[in-house]
Amino acid sequence: MKFVICLLAVLLSSCASAPKDAATFDMVDIPESGAGESVFVFYRTYTPPAAYDMRISINDKQITALPNNTFSYARLTPGKFKLKISWHPLSGMFSNEQELEIKAGETFFLQLSSSVWMPIGIQLGSDEHAAQNQKSAIEMLRKCCKYVASIEL
Repeated sequence: MKFVICLLAVLLSSCASAPKDAATFDMVDIPESGAGESVFVFYRTYTPPAAYDMRISINDKQITALPNNTFSYARLTPGKFKLKISWHPLSGMFSNEQELEIKAGETFFLQLSSSVWMPIGIQLGSDEHAAQNQKSAIEMLRKCCKYVASIEL
């Protein structure tokens, strides 16, 4: 029994993180948005559940999975799209969906977060996804995040 408890403690305390050799924000060439295309830059700082990647889907197609302190981007046709955050079933987390709109020629920055409720009723993290102005987002991305590739839509 002690072995099982120790094993669970180790597994639950581990952390999903970017590869050590992953590119930093300044090393990634994020494309410019244009009249017929927009760019959606999204990132995850350190948020619970720390042991699991945050799975990102756009219009029901999973494009990447973000460990803690990572970012990615997608080129999108301007208009409305459905953003879905989902987790591994063992995380105990539910999916979170949100409809967003991106304008033509816009580079849209979004900080992704999560919400975890502890048994004693304390909330860790947030279930709000916060749009960021470009300057603030770039400052945060330079401090925290490494690049994780996403598939093309």
